[in-house]
Amino acid sequence: MVGVAVIGAGNWGKNLVRNFAALSDAQLKYVCDLGEQVRAAMAAQYPQAEVVGDLAVPLADPAVQAVVVAVDAPIHHKIAKAAIEAGKHTYVEKPLTLSSAESKELVDLAEAKGVKLMVGHLLVYHPAVNYMKSVITDGTVGNPLYLYFQRVNLGIVRQKENAWWSLAPHDVSVACYLFDAEPVTVSASGQAYLQE
Repeated sequence: MVGVAVIGAGNWGKNLVRNFAALSDAQLKYVCDLGEQVRAAMAAQYPQAEVVGDLAVPLADPAVQAVVVAVDAPIHHKIAKAAIEAGKHTYVEKPLTLSSAESKELVDLAEAKGVKLMVGHLLVYHPAVNYMKSVITDGTVGNPLYLYFQRVNLGIVRQKENAWWSLAPHDVSVACYLFDAEPVTVSASGQAYLQE
């Protein structure tokens, strides 16, 4: 059984806490969040986990083999780096970081430490995306030459990350998954739907 610590139990983190608590092959050991109200809610809902406000506590515990990073995107790098340096397998909510240099640093560090690093590209596990993958792979749709994404639901308007970092990771991860390849060229166009 894998001991898990979830770092950040806010908007999306609370879903990850719930899901990791429900897994039969994982044990939710810690929930770590700076918010006092969030910690109180998590402690009431998940009495099996130790709820703390100090990241050093779960990182120092040898019973924790995996860390889930669900904090605001600007601090993904800092928290993930600390987890990897502590020898923990690390799952980071998308985006991995806000720069390619920071992302490469984490990938290289995880490789050097011999731990797994995973990004939460959840759409590649969606049945509709898996169906698309199967009809591309088996040739049902021929040889796709063009891929187009359109957002019909913008979700929460985020203050700490722009639309590229908030929405595009899903599109890029799905495209890479569908075609087993990375982009050669990219183009984008857009418009501001929300005006200040």
